Amino acid sequence: MAQQVPYTQLSLAPTQQTQGGQQMRQHQQPLHHQQQQPQYQTLQQHLQQPQQLQPQQTQQQQLQQQQQEPARPNFQIALLPPPQDRLYPTFDALLTDVKTFTRSQGYAVVIVSSLNRDPQGNYRRYNLCCSKGGKSYTSHSKGIRQARSTKTGCPMRLKAVQEKAYPYEDKWHVVVQCAEHNHEPFTGEPGANVPSQFRKIEQDGIRWLMIMHREAQCTLRQLTIGIRISFGDKYQYVKKGDVRNALAKIKREEERKAAAEAAAQGLPENSTYTLLPPQHQPPPPPPPLQPIEQMPLLPPDMQVPDPDLESDDGDDEP
Repeated sequence: MAQQVPYTQLSLAPTQQTQGGQQMRQHQQPLHHQQQQPQYQTLQQHLQQPQQLQPQQTQQQQLQQQQQEPARPNFQIALLPPPQDRLYPTFDALLTDVKTFTRSQGYAVVIVSSLNRDPQGNYRRYNLCCSKGGKSYTSHSKGIRQARSTKTGCPMRLKAVQEKAYPYEDKWHVVVQCAEHNHEPFTGEPGANVPSQFRKIEQDGIRWLMIMHREAQCTLRQLTIGIRISFGDKYQYVKKGDVRNALAKIKREEERKAAAEAAAQGLPENSTYTLLPPQHQPPPPPPPLQPIEQMPLLPPDMQVPDPDLESDDGDDEP
């Protein structure tokens, strides 16, 4: 008679087998992974190598760009501001004196805005700042020239005000709002970038260029050297391009005036010519010393009709 096996023993047997099978598989899997693990690690390292080189290359490129580009200073310099104890009769006199003083200190000022008009429409206040500050302009040009802005965000600010109260008595004076700079002063060393304000030619220089260019017929190089010598330190940083631009500006203004005069005389706006003033017109030609004999008229039978007066729509043409 067959021995009956308890249900618990029968139920435990497959669990033992399954556990054993699972244990065998668990023992086999690590061996299989251990054999393939070195290959996976080497492949992973191989894939990670270029990823590790890319940041190094970008860092090297950034370092090279930083070495090529001049570093922007990040400090504050207390250059002497314009004096505030001077009174000026006009704003032009104030601006001329302020530009002369700031030039001696190695920086330049520019007009930012104007406000507070009087009943006549004249401004009574001008806001000025350092040429290295003010509104920045970002160029999106993709041309050949790699132009870079020279502005450093300089905080230097001042204002020119005309006040009627005592002790100003309707005169102009300077009020310095911030006297600190974040850039080095311009010392005029060779190779340094000259501020454009130091190369600007004013009315006295333009008048001199007009005379020497038209009367003396000087070349561009001679004009550049001559304006540097004639005006001392005022135009010592002027370049040939500045002289060329000044001459072109003179020509444009003269053409504009000539067009306005021509329009006043009744000439068309798009005319290619203008009229000389009467005082500059050449004298009329003198009369001939001997009377000029005119050609006698031909007889009627020898006269030939003018072909320009004939019509081309003839009936005899095919």
